[in-house]
Amino acid sequence: MKHIIIKKVYKDTEKIPLYAKVQAFKEMDNIEKAKDLIELRELSDVVPIEGIDEPYYRLKFGNYRYMLYYDIENEMLEVLSLTHRKDTYKKHNLPWRR
Repeated sequence: MKHIIIKKVYKDTEKIPLYAKVQAFKEMDNIEKAKDLIELRELSDVVPIEGIDEPYYRLKFGNYRYMLYYDIENEMLEVLSLTHRKDTYKKHNLPWRR
């Protein structure tokens, strides 16, 4: 599986508190180690976002979320953003989980 991490994610990482940075980098390592989406879901708390099409996922840790897009055809995982949980779904115009 190929990984693409948008540069903005690294800038977002600089803005979060130190305790969350440690976990963010740990989760990023899990993303990079995973050979496919199934293995990533076993390593981390990655679930599909409800209410929209399948290829969008979120990786939850503490009060922060990575938003992920999985391109099935090219087997490519794109890390879209790292945001606080209260802003995650607003930023991407996604529905709140119920």
